[in-house]
Amino acid sequence: MGLRNGVVCDGLGLCKFSLFFKRVKSSLHVSRFALGVSKVLLVLVVLALVASSVLTFAFFTLLNKQKESTQTTVAELSSSFTSSSTSYVSSQQKSLRIGIGIDADTLDPAGQTTTTISNIVRFMVESLFIIDIDGSVKPLLAESYNVSSDGKEYIVRLRKNIRFQDGTPFNATAVKFTFDRLLNPNVKVPGRAYYTVIQNVETVDTYTVKFVLKEPYAPFITVLAFTQAGIVSPKAVSELGDKIATTPLDIGTGPYKFKEWVKGDRIVLVRNENYWNGTPYFSELVFKVVPDAQTRTAMLLAGDLDLIIQPPATDVNTLKQRNDVKVFAVASNRVMYIGINTQWGPFKDVRVRKALNYAIDKEAIVKNVLFGLGQVMDSVLPAYSLGYVRLGPYPYDPAKAKELLKEAGYPNGFKVTLITPTGRYLFDKQVAEAIAQYLREVGLEVEIRTYDWPTYVSTVLAPLNKTEVQLFLLGWSPGSPDPHFYLYQRFHSTQFTPNGFNNFFYANAEVDRLLDEGVKVVDINLRSEIYRNASKLIWDDAPNIFLYIQYFVIAHRADLTDVKVYPYEMFDVAQARLSS
Repeated sequence: MGLRNGVVCDGLGLCKFSLFFKRVKSSLHVSRFALGVSKVLLVLVVLALVASSVLTFAFFTLLNKQKESTQTTVAELSSSFTSSSTSYVSSQQKSLRIGIGIDADTLDPAGQTTTTISNIVRFMVESLFIIDIDGSVKPLLAESYNVSSDGKEYIVRLRKNIRFQDGTPFNATAVKFTFDRLLNPNVKVPGRAYYTVIQNVETVDTYTVKFVLKEPYAPFITVLAFTQAGIVSPKAVSELGDKIATTPLDIGTGPYKFKEWVKGDRIVLVRNENYWNGTPYFSELVFKVVPDAQTRTAMLLAGDLDLIIQPPATDVNTLKQRNDVKVFAVASNRVMYIGINTQWGPFKDVRVRKALNYAIDKEAIVKNVLFGLGQVMDSVLPAYSLGYVRLGPYPYDPAKAKELLKEAGYPNGFKVTLITPTGRYLFDKQVAEAIAQYLREVGLEVEIRTYDWPTYVSTVLAPLNKTEVQLFLLGWSPGSPDPHFYLYQRFHSTQFTPNGFNNFFYANAEVDRLLDEGVKVVDINLRSEIYRNASKLIWDDAPNIFLYIQYFVIAHRADLTDVKVYPYEMFDVAQARLSS
């Protein structure tokens, strides 16, 4: 109960007027006629007050509900929707709206560094081969291939009667042009190391191409399946020049072609009406940039998006229970880690780097931050990769961390900056905050900085003489489980950024020797042993805080069918359609 301006109100905001009425009545010293008039007026006043109170109650009730709704978690929000409440566009819809967490840094196939944007680009361009859901490599634009006995020559026969989106023919000349461009030092190709083994590319005839390698390269067919190796139209690319990064018009043979990129908002592709492998159902793919995962989920449930990448881990189980939403949660091949600049101050000492690994409770992060959508790393490689050997995990031992810091000469810790993207990975900012807190508990003074994805990419790919990076959250998801793609570009000393992805600036001559040897060996058992030995050295040198393997989650409207989801964090909707 409470008194509001002379009106007694109960806890629900419903007011009683008895006290007010008595005060008004006692103050009336007028004639009977005046009293009659006063009674009428009094009744009108009371009625007005009742109406005002009811309106006030309704207003505050609505306001409170609106306030509560903005504070409601998406899990609560989704549970408040019934299966019939989602209002999607009708079944005649021909635009598929996809919510992604980051904007692109470039749309040039050769410049791809992250699976989200590579996924978009590969709707426009296609490679000679494709890595299927089961990890096997199959022909796509290629028809077949042969390898020489010494493993240094690959003859690839191409499909016929395929044209680029600009109308020019797909042929051996286009294949040679694509790979010559990948090897051109004037073209920005972060993944060039995969292709430097190529000595030259020859056009045998219109539909046959020969790759001559400098030395045997066991995963060569696999690298021909990567997005960077998407075959491009010589005519379109030559005319575009540097504009290929922002307006890649008609560059590929894929099911969709570029329409527009509104930075920070959307990337739009339109159907290739002359696609060689079956006309897509949707006339348009709209990739909407929505950095906040909860907002993406809310937009899906409101019918403003048809498919989203990485909804909040908190809401996956709730979404699975809905009739109007379908969820895929698959163990991906993405390893998540904190990169350590091994050339910076305290991090030159391996004892400090190991201390950081002991300081973090990875199990707690997976359980409490990711809600179980991850698996703690116990090796440098995932368990299904050739050469996997269980080496850990580093146990959570803050006392051990403090001891190592003291031995290294930092009993009181030191100042360090941890940077993170936001919206790129599952709860990336929250994971970074948890890690910062663990590091503070062992004495470090940690500052966190967050960046949008394009800025983050340029920051973590800076060369050693320009980088300001000390600790950074990053994930690595190669398109293949082959150990070469997990280890070479990240841990070989020739791969310091920007030439590769070794932004830890880690160097170990024995690791280099093993990685050089492993890529040339064809014998599976010998290769496995080589990569096991390399993994042991890297694990012991601790150039990363080894965290977890992240799950890949997408959710989409239930009547969207024929969506393919790959374990290397990509999906395909080229043959998807609405069933309703």
